[in-house]
Amino acid sequence: MDLRLSARVLLVLCVTWSVNGGNILVWYTEGSHWINMKPVLNTLIDRGHQVTVLVPSSSLFMNTSEPSRFRYEPFNVDVSMEAMEEFMNKFLEFSMYEMDHMSYLQMYIRVAELMGTDIQYSLKVLDGVLKSETLMKKLKEGNYDLLLSDPIYPGSDLVADILGIPLVYSLRF
Repeated sequence: MDLRLSARVLLVLCVTWSVNGGNILVWYTEGSHWINMKPVLNTLIDRGHQVTVLVPSSSLFMNTSEPSRFRYEPFNVDVSMEAMEEFMNKFLEFSMYEMDHMSYLQMYIRVAELMGTDIQYSLKVLDGVLKSETLMKKLKEGNYDLLLSDPIYPGSDLVADILGIPLVYSLRF
């Protein structure tokens, strides 16, 4: 009985030592969504996964030069850092100072304007990925097992479909 138990324990240990984690691609995200995503990525790395994060050139919160346990894959976007900062400032000013002094109709119109700008920037980020032959070739050769995304930023579903990998959404509030 003790010999069988020892053999089973040894077999389980051998199997777990030889297990390799998956290769995970992470769709870009910004602000609090990026702050919430980082602990998830660190946990995945702790469990043996390799993590690669797509980072647009206009990212305000993702710093590719900071020391990190995951790999960054930067790409160019047709949106300047200044335009992103201006949009973020307008959004914060609206949500913190202006909204309380507006009627529901005024708020609706302002939110529609802000969301229209946000969608345009999101589409430019998607273009930055899809229209870069070099990046798409690198992603296809990356042999990723899945794409992890925060659903607030669109485009990850299309990229996952093109790469032929599953998409997993992670959203924490």
